[in-house]
Amino acid sequence: MSKACLLVICLLVTPFTGCIVENDSTDEQSQWKSEGALMVWGVEGSFAPDPNQDEGQFIDAVQNMVEDPLGFQESAHNLSWKEYNHNFIIESEWESNFIILLLSVDYTYNETEPSEGIAGTLNLSIMDPNGGEYADGYEVVTWSNKIDERAYVLPPIDGVWTITISGSGLDGIGSLLYSGDYLITVEADISDTDAAYSS
Repeated sequence: MSKACLLVICLLVTPFTGCIVENDSTDEQSQWKSEGALMVWGVEGSFAPDPNQDEGQFIDAVQNMVEDPLGFQESAHNLSWKEYNHNFIIESEWESNFIILLLSVDYTYNETEPSEGIAGTLNLSIMDPNGGEYADGYEVVTWSNKIDERAYVLPPIDGVWTITISGSGLDGIGSLLYSGDYLITVEADISDTDAAYSS
């Protein structure tokens, strides 16, 4: 099945179920951009532990990481991670035919990248203004299968959209050993070329 056919199916089915298109080629991105897709919103951030959890568990996990860095995710599976909430707006006057959310997640251990094994965790929710949800939910990210501009094709529902994201990563000095960062951008084929970028 061709990618063009898959995209058409996604656009037809998305209002009911959501759809993910794995972006393994820059050709698809170029095609969307050539059809008038403009970035209408973007955000980046760093993952961190939940500050409300038991401090002892967090300290133990950090100590285990220092002793066995590549086995960190095994020792940290009982930890909870801070959730970050972001909002972007699709204006009704844009009359968009499609919305594309691109997600990139980068995990780094001491500025090196093992070739295999678990790199981190990710939990993502994308809610439309009517309460419909689109995304993968919880997943394990591996060093050999990075998330780089993963495309979520969303229905063009105007209003305020909500993104909730969390993932493994450390704060402060711990981030020098192990960190997780995310980058999210939203593109749409808005008809109003003077539309303002909102963050």
